[in-house]
Amino acid sequence: MLKAVVNDINELDEGLRGYYVQKDGKFFLNVTPVDGFQLDNTQGLKTALGAERNNVSVLRAQLQPYEGLDAAAARTALERITAFGDLTPEAAREAVDMAARLSALDPTKEAETIAATKVETLKSQLTAQFNLRETELTTKISGLEKANNSLTGQLQTIMADSQIKSEVAKANPLDDARDAVELLVSKFVRTSLKDGKLVVEVIDTNGNPRIKDHAGTPFEVADLVAEIRESRASLFKPDEKRGLGTNPGNHGGNPPAGGVVNPWAKDTRNITQQMVLEKTKPELAKQLKAAAGVTD
Repeated sequence: MLKAVVNDINELDEGLRGYYVQKDGKFFLNVTPVDGFQLDNTQGLKTALGAERNNVSVLRAQLQPYEGLDAAAARTALERITAFGDLTPEAAREAVDMAARLSALDPTKEAETIAATKVETLKSQLTAQFNLRETELTTKISGLEKANNSLTGQLQTIMADSQIKSEVAKANPLDDARDAVELLVSKFVRTSLKDGKLVVEVIDTNGNPRIKDHAGTPFEVADLVAEIRESRASLFKPDEKRGLGTNPGNHGGNPPAGGVVNPWAKDTRNITQQMVLEKTKPELAKQLKAAAGVTD
């Protein structure tokens, strides 16, 4: 049997060597093609054919789920899907559900609900702002009240101390006893707010305001000092050092009742002694005022 190709021509009988032709270092049987039949290398074709058969098998497996599908309808469906871009089936279902819910809503009621929600939100914000402002103002008012009370207390103390020192000085206390007399007077003096004004008043041991007469005339600090001087004379300088004694010039007329110097006379005027006499010896005070030509 003739071989299709040999490497060495000498392997063949001499009578057969004329049927071979050399090509690419080998000797091929020289066959003339007839009706499509020819001598050729079929190995590559077999490999290509096997690969194609495998591809056909894979494609058939992939196409199996689409058997019976109308190609035109499938093409139309693909075009519609492409119009949605990257929209996933899950997202599409959510969109459909949302559309259904929105379709079921009553626009009028929803508008009312939204408006009510906004009103409540605004109300809450305004309430919070009001509460914050109220707290700030309350704190500020509290601070002002404390400051006012402190200043009022200081003013009351100053007013009381000022009157006490002034009236005690007029009574001419002993230098060493001045502080003691002021302290004694201060025990019965207080300040209070009446009709929007600070007033200094004299009180008794029970804390009640003292009055001088049935008419309700207030007892003043000067009256209290005169009373203390009368009851505690040892705390004050003698009368002669305050202008009492013999009236050598008799400028106020003849001194009545024992030669007492007239504290209403021009040259011997002494307001403190006037108060003392009016409180302790009212009749003598009348005589002295008459002698000095003083009328009430």
